[in-house]
Amino acid sequence: MKQQTDAGKMLGGLGVLIVGALITWGCASDNSARNGSDAANQAQSCSKDDLQCLGDKEIVAAAIYCKDPIERLATHIVKWTGGTFEMKFSRFRWTDEPGGPITYIGVKAEFQNDFGAYTPVIYQCDVAGDGKTVLAVRATAGRLPP
Repeated sequence: MKQQTDAGKMLGGLGVLIVGALITWGCASDNSARNGSDAANQAQSCSKDDLQCLGDKEIVAAAIYCKDPIERLATHIVKWTGGTFEMKFSRFRWTDEPGGPITYIGVKAEFQNDFGAYTPVIYQCDVAGDGKTVLAVRATAGRLPP
């Protein structure tokens, strides 16, 4: 009889957990529907000429959209030296003028040369104001100063 009581308590606890999760999810969904998505709120909070805000907001998207074009610059193999969740870009600046495209700069890659040795590179990716369109990529051998 004791086993049935323990099993009943476990099922009751599981039911409470499920109901709590559903209530939390419902409140969160209702909040985001009422207030709009976080991305929309962030987009409204950055002014067109605020480089720090725009750069911070779009640095993850730049890493996603710029990775393949940067890899196509290499003659041979590209080895990414950063960790899985580490940012590919450490710096950013305006490409030409404030309010225009942003150039993202990173050093988390090495290109293999003709002899099989890996050379550290400084890579740059120019991204349009929409945060998705890659305008140009460049890579040069070397390291950034600290």
